[in-house]
Amino acid sequence: MRLIPELPLLRRELIELANRKRTYVIRVVGAIAILLCVLVYYGKAIAERQSTGGFGLFSGITRYMGVGGDIFSDVTPILFYAIQLLMPALCCACITGEKEANTIGTLFLTRLTPSTIILEKLGSRLTPMLTLLLLTFPVLAYVYTLGGVDTDLLVGTLWLLFCECLLIASIAILCSSWFSSTVAAFIWSYVAIGIMVALSMSLGISTFMPSAIWNGSFQDVQDWGISRAQLQVLTSMGMAPAAGDTFTWMTLVFRSLPSLFFTAIFLLLARLFLIRRAFVSHSSMLLKIFRSVDSFFKQLNERTTGGIEIVKDSSPLPDKDPVAWRERNKKSLGKARYLFRILVFLELPTFFICMLAAISSARSSFEGLYVLQALIWTLAVLVIAVKGATLFSSERSRQTIEPLLATPMTSIEILGQKIAGMRRLIIVMAVPILTVNLTHALVQQRNWTQPLIYLILSSFAAFTLLYLVTWVSAGIGLKIHSQTKSVLVSAIVLLGWALTPIAVCAFLPVDIFISKIIMLASPISAVANTESFIQPWESYGGSGYYRQPVDNTPPIIWSLMALFIYSAMVVLISLTIRNLCGSLLNRRESSATRPVRFDPNTSPTPAMEGSHS
Repeated sequence: MRLIPELPLLRRELIELANRKRTYVIRVVGAIAILLCVLVYYGKAIAERQSTGGFGLFSGITRYMGVGGDIFSDVTPILFYAIQLLMPALCCACITGEKEANTIGTLFLTRLTPSTIILEKLGSRLTPMLTLLLLTFPVLAYVYTLGGVDTDLLVGTLWLLFCECLLIASIAILCSSWFSSTVAAFIWSYVAIGIMVALSMSLGISTFMPSAIWNGSFQDVQDWGISRAQLQVLTSMGMAPAAGDTFTWMTLVFRSLPSLFFTAIFLLLARLFLIRRAFVSHSSMLLKIFRSVDSFFKQLNERTTGGIEIVKDSSPLPDKDPVAWRERNKKSLGKARYLFRILVFLELPTFFICMLAAISSARSSFEGLYVLQALIWTLAVLVIAVKGATLFSSERSRQTIEPLLATPMTSIEILGQKIAGMRRLIIVMAVPILTVNLTHALVQQRNWTQPLIYLILSSFAAFTLLYLVTWVSAGIGLKIHSQTKSVLVSAIVLLGWALTPIAVCAFLPVDIFISKIIMLASPISAVANTESFIQPWESYGGSGYYRQPVDNTPPIIWSLMALFIYSAMVVLISLTIRNLCGSLLNRRESSATRPVRFDPNTSPTPAMEGSHS
């Protein structure tokens, strides 16, 4: 009997991972990013100690005592955020990839049990993340030597990072086992994790998420605003009360037991769904939900009104835009009645929260609306990015791209009609955003001119950014043929574009004017500068999208500059994608190619000059 199992599936996955160049690129980039964070936070902590001197309690060299605790408190949350962002992307395709490649049946023919398959898939996905975290251990060891970090806190933090990896990976594997496509598993993994994080933050449940356990444990020792080492010195001198929560690493392990329990539950559910959901059809679950709702309301309408229909369903024939007609009438996110239900689902809670804000807020601002606005923007960008990235990659996966390219239309016209088919979805996602903007304008106790200008600017910013997301994701979907890769790359590109300028301004010591110029490189600036036009950030402590410094430049100048930049970006990106569309679709078209229209009064015309290669 072998003491060490063979683990053939894990071995295969790791060999495939080792043969990919991007594995080593990601590791190098991750190590460099972590090292830069430590250097930036080290300089920040030293500067704060030099300016405050430990609040007058320490002087000389003692003011730098425990500086490692300050760096540790800044670096560790970044590691938890990295796990929450990267782990779902690593795990969401572990089972759906087998389903999409039609190899799941072959996998069941082996001697591997369903439990073994799930555990080996889990191990293959944990290895890259744990390898990346392993690169941080020398950095954390260096921070530990600076003082301010207990051994129990260091060991407990490493344990909680491991538990966070297990929990997030188990949720993603459960979604991958249930859904039939990687795109659906990708979206619902982040939705489930977002719900868990929101519940942990709103309900104060600190034993559900390991990251919440770490935040609660570390915050307990920072009530005085100084490091743990300095607090211990003050306690020994009788100048501060003893910390109420003296924990050990065993205490953190005990607190993490609920999260380990949920991890086991999620893995058990993934094992149960592995065989039952292995050969499900690739039909849209959203479409099934809509059809169920349709049947319910149809029966309710027949019982209450006798089947009276105010607006009947119509299926008009395609006139001059067959591709756009197909997107609007044959896709679940294109039909008017389905989009109306999505609008109701999003608008009702948004409108309810906005009414509470307008009624209960006696101040000139309501900070909770900015949190709601950020959540709505995140959801809208995610939905539109996924839809845009799969405009052409879904055609390739369903093997319908060849008939589409054989139509007597140019590649530019096909692309334009694909984008036109998303207009309804863009309008639906913009309505909740504009509802929050309208509430912001109504709660302002000022003249009517400024709120009116704010509404115009915010409406223009909403549609500009949504169309920017559409064109960027559509261009990525044209370049990358796989649905999963196109969605992942779109999300990474948009997230990096939005957060990189903010991170640069947060880390680099630049003045106010330069920081605002750097902020213009982020699409978030189009929204944030518009919000600052009606409500200056300094009036509520800099809450909202980011802490924007204050200068003497009128806010409307920054808002107009951001809107002009991103309007030009939409035009530039759309023209670039249109010019590259033919080559990305592997189509040879001459500049004189024109779409051929069918006219029943004339004889058939020849086919287009360009031919599909």
